[in-house]
Amino acid sequence: MNIRTIAITVSAPRDTVFNFLADIENLPKWATEFCERIELRRGRWWALTAQGELIIDCETSVGTGVIDLRAGPSPDQLSLFPIRVLPLGLRQALVSFTFLQPAGLPDELYEKQYQSLLVEMQGLIRRFGGGEIHASPHLTAQGLN
Repeated sequence: MNIRTIAITVSAPRDTVFNFLADIENLPKWATEFCERIELRRGRWWALTAQGELIIDCETSVGTGVIDLRAGPSPDQLSLFPIRVLPLGLRQALVSFTFLQPAGLPDELYEKQYQSLLVEMQGLIRRFGGGEIHASPHLTAQGLN
């Protein structure tokens, strides 16, 4: 299992950034490499992605700045994509994204999706103005032994 964390700083208040990312309908606006469109069908959010249609679920906590985004082909096969939004002052925020490799996803596809995530982070920096990307080295479960 591969795990990578990307943090970005942006020149916008924490609440502005959090509210934008926590609104599931904004997913195609910032996750442009992942999600082409999103729609609500029979009480569930569905996203059209490069991997086909996926169920999207999102749990948020305004107080802690936590956004737990989940995506998968069925309700019992959702992969977690944790996001955290923290204040760095009145007009600056830190956003961290942890990208966990879902079971069964080949390493090559994980790497391609990670590169797409980096593109999306650059888009968020442009959207909110200023900032930079801080990416962690590649971690694997084997490296933890």
